[in-house]
Amino acid sequence: MRYIKVLILAVFIFLCLIFFFQNQAALSQEMQMTLNLFFIPPMTSITLPFYFLLIAAFFVGAVLCWLMLIWDRINVSAKLMKSHSQNRKLVKQVAQLQRVIDDQKTKEAASLAIPVNTTKKVDVNSPKDDSVFPPRHEDDEAAPRDTAQS
Repeated sequence: MRYIKVLILAVFIFLCLIFFFQNQAALSQEMQMTLNLFFIPPMTSITLPFYFLLIAAFFVGAVLCWLMLIWDRINVSAKLMKSHSQNRKLVKQVAQLQRVIDDQKTKEAASLAIPVNTTKKVDVNSPKDDSVFPPRHEDDEAAPRDTAQS
């Protein structure tokens, strides 16, 4: 992609040079700019060739475009930092809720006298964890378990 951008830039510069060489007589005409406002005396610039004004306008536009891109980049970076901060808070909240769930499992297992493995944590990035949703076997559907016979 970088080579394509350089190629496009080279073609653009080449076309600009052709434009300047073909219109050299028209672009080298001298111009004098005047600013006439009602509340201040009129101001006039020194005489400048037209191509100088054209090139100056191009560079002013390029600088303004660059400043707008920097402004946008700063805004996007701020939004990204805010999202990262919110993500860290949510990960902490998930870890806290996981501890609460583990404590509840331990209390339920202690009341039923069933050993429970609470060392396996739920990965918040995986869509399904086997400790939360154990896999179903074909035998499970044929003969449902009676949990009241503990």
